[in-house]
Amino acid sequence: MSKYSDKYLGRRSIQFLFVIIVVLMGIQFFDFVQSVSESNLTLSTRPAGVEAFLPISALVALKAWLTTGVFDRIHPAGLVIFLAAMSVSFLWKRAFCSWICPLGTLSEGLALLGQKIFKRNFVPPRWLDYGLRSLKYLILGFFIFFIVVIMDGGSAYAFLQTPYNMVADVKMLEFFINMTWIGFTVVTGLILLSVLIENFWCRYLCPYGALLGLFGIISPWKIRRESHTCISCARCSSACPNHINVDKMQKVWSPECTGCLNCVKECPVSNTLKFGLLNPSFSLTPKKLALCVIGLWFGIIGIAKLTGHWETSISPEMYRMLIPMMDQFSHF
Repeated sequence: MSKYSDKYLGRRSIQFLFVIIVVLMGIQFFDFVQSVSESNLTLSTRPAGVEAFLPISALVALKAWLTTGVFDRIHPAGLVIFLAAMSVSFLWKRAFCSWICPLGTLSEGLALLGQKIFKRNFVPPRWLDYGLRSLKYLILGFFIFFIVVIMDGGSAYAFLQTPYNMVADVKMLEFFINMTWIGFTVVTGLILLSVLIENFWCRYLCPYGALLGLFGIISPWKIRRESHTCISCARCSSACPNHINVDKMQKVWSPECTGCLNCVKECPVSNTLKFGLLNPSFSLTPKKLALCVIGLWFGIIGIAKLTGHWETSISPEMYRMLIPMMDQFSHF
């Protein structure tokens, strides 16, 4: 039975929901930028959720908040989403990556395409796999060093107020609309590699996933295996998209575990694999995990909206002034 069988439609449904949300936000944000650029009298609404694609700005905002006590007003939704992703990962491994992240969903879809074309996904040799996996931690270390270690709170706050950061979301949109040959080559290369190698971006290059994986290590919920009922069929390991040898572990600590629960669903022996705490009564089925992830995610966003920590303080007039000049802004 394929590990991507119809049994997984529960997680797929949630992934599809978030893909729809992201696509609709992208269309709405494009309309907003167009209406601002063309100085339309009727201004489209800017969706705050696009700030989810500004993780570096969110990390700087987190540094500023922790050191100065001031919550970012330029891209507050970006910081809220960053905190929500860390909260989900702290509790339930890297569930953000496998249940919510649209890039994770795209990566899985490309792997499926590769399976259909080549009847398999290619797996690098172990020595190369370990070396490539270190890349995302090196990239994460670069950002942590310069933002968390080197940058002081005042500098972090000052960066948030720069014109560059104010239009970072618009510059991101501009990158995809008017992509250079270099950008097109890089994106095309990543797509092709993701077709050939399962979860290429997520496994080897995503610093966001690396950070969430570190939170996942200390997550109280983990995949736990009952050795006395295990029949050593290894179907759990075969079902794992991150190539974790689940059948050889009592408890999965790996930062690569995304809490997708493919292994739990694939196990043929009831209650042999569980996603839970030490107390068996606190284990989560895929359906319960789905409710927990969705509840926490939208709960945090709902609180942010109610407390005024969601919409940007940048006025439409400020956007009208900044967008025509954004090519002049740099992050230095």
